[in-house]
Amino acid sequence: MNFNYDLATWSEYFIGAFICCLGALLIVGKILVKKEFKNIKKGRLLLLIPISIMSILNTYAFNNTILKVFGVLLLDMFVYKYILEETSIKIFIYSILSIMILSLAEILFVLIVSLFDYLFSLSIAMIVTNSIFSNTIIAILSIIIAKILRPKLIRYIEKINESNILILIQLLLTLFLITASINYLYIEKWKFSYKFILIFIVMFGSVTLTFSLLKQYLKNKEVVSKQKIIDEYLKTSADLIDKYSSTIHKYKNNLIIIKGYIKSNVPEANKYIDSLLEKYENKKYSWVKQLNHISIDSIRYIIYYKLSKAEECNLKIFVHVSKNIKDIDPEILNSNELGHILDILGEYFDNAIYASNESNEKELNVDIFELNDALMFIISNTFKQNVDLSLITKNGYSTKGKGHGLGLYDIDKTIRNIETLSNKYEIINNYFVATLKVKLNKKN
Repeated sequence: MNFNYDLATWSEYFIGAFICCLGALLIVGKILVKKEFKNIKKGRLLLLIPISIMSILNTYAFNNTILKVFGVLLLDMFVYKYILEETSIKIFIYSILSIMILSLAEILFVLIVSLFDYLFSLSIAMIVTNSIFSNTIIAILSIIIAKILRPKLIRYIEKINESNILILIQLLLTLFLITASINYLYIEKWKFSYKFILIFIVMFGSVTLTFSLLKQYLKNKEVVSKQKIIDEYLKTSADLIDKYSSTIHKYKNNLIIIKGYIKSNVPEANKYIDSLLEKYENKKYSWVKQLNHISIDSIRYIIYYKLSKAEECNLKIFVHVSKNIKDIDPEILNSNELGHILDILGEYFDNAIYASNESNEKELNVDIFELNDALMFIISNTFKQNVDLSLITKNGYSTKGKGHGLGLYDIDKTIRNIETLSNKYEIINNYFVATLKVKLNKKN
């Protein structure tokens, strides 16, 4: 790298790098994680200054494409961790996608400039090498691309975790290919030729293949997840059949006893019958009939499974499902939304069962109904200790003790990223109430 540039050149490099870091790294990152500027600590924005300086050194100090990619990746991860304050392993995925968006913006910028140069014989070198102008346009394009692609990208991000090592490797290889291609075009001075077109075809094909593989992987994962729910449902059903078989056996014994009483002592028979009626007046699993109103199978299965677990804890369970829920088309929710709804309901029920089991009243209430083209799930439970509503969605907060506290924090992050979902938490008459609202797009 040549360090003999004058102050004006260094100033141009710094301003250009700062603009690129602000737009293509910070604002694009803010869009992906859906975080408002008001929630970013203003003092941490000063970190963009050293990041900009490091990006200049990374661009001009290394001739090796792989080192450059790792350099930008580390800088982007630094932005996510220390400015956007993301703590999840997903900062690695966010960073890869951010750099892909940046690379796509740079490709579009150069493609447009190259076409103008080819058609009108402009001096492309003067345009591309102007750091402030080119980085401003690239930053703007990055922001536009991030806003357009975010709804699709977020579906993939929410489903990928640290165990998907092959997916991460595929994303990284695609990133290296894109960066190497851009580096080659830079060496060729962005000359518009058949090689230029061929490289763009290779890059487009690589990106398309990567996201096709990712889509297929997530589809397979979704099928496995649904199968797991069905397996749990079938297991619970088998347990219930055994219990009902045992109950039928008891009923037969009761009938034999009643028959014996009738022959010798009718008043005693009536007394015995009254005791049975009192015993079975609030019999278990009375909520099964209510759940039959739910037309979406996977939602019905998971609630059935969780309430069966609640029965094993001997909780008082009250369920009301509006009959008009039956009329909801089971296909009205896409697979991405449905997967998140199942995860959220599972977490809500687990928390409710735990809290109500710890309380003296041991009561769990479930209300499901449709209101203003939205499917409402309201789960309320009794609880033992005080709950701070202002802290329950904070990372690490839990009333369960050490090792808990990620559930509601992760749910809050997920819901912020999906426009059709919303939630709220309340304490009403000594009940903790969790509400999940699912907007139904009935036009589709």
